[in-house]
Amino acid sequence: MEKTFPTIETPRLKLRQPCTDDVRPLLRMMQDQAVLRYFGVEPFKSERESLAQVAWYNRTFAESKGVWWIISEKDAGAYIGDVGFFKCEKRHARAEVGYKLSPAFWRRGIVTEALTQVVAYGFAEMGLNRIEALVDPRNTASLRVLEKLHFGAEGIMREYEIENGAPVDLAMLSLLKREWPAL
Repeated sequence: MEKTFPTIETPRLKLRQPCTDDVRPLLRMMQDQAVLRYFGVEPFKSERESLAQVAWYNRTFAESKGVWWIISEKDAGAYIGDVGFFKCEKRHARAEVGYKLSPAFWRRGIVTEALTQVVAYGFAEMGLNRIEALVDPRNTASLRVLEKLHFGAEGIMREYEIENGAPVDLAMLSLLKREWPAL
């Protein structure tokens, strides 16, 4: 992977490196129940947790374990969400992708626009052969985004996580490099 953090631009968006300016908007989003509904994490309680998340995003890149971008509107530059790869397995040329977006920007095609470029980057620049996504099956909006990008359903991982004390299933979807239409 590159040593310089890659910036990606789309017609409407700029995907950029996380910074301390993102701490407060990330905190607000990580306290929003609509965002966290299918995430399986507790709401953040402090800026310290948000700062630790931003540090994790940057450490993931520095340690070549993935890359995580901040999604911002091209003109504004402010945090509206994030997207990226983690759990990179170089030996097996695979990684997991994840994303979240502020509800004020839902249903505008922003995640699809950002994720299209992120997937292309993963295949072309990171040398990935397989990109995986784990999604709560009740999160139909997220499943639709992945289907638009040709991710295929592999099955349900039964009671894969514990959320609020109860087991939750996760759907496994994947996309192989040879299936990626942009290549």
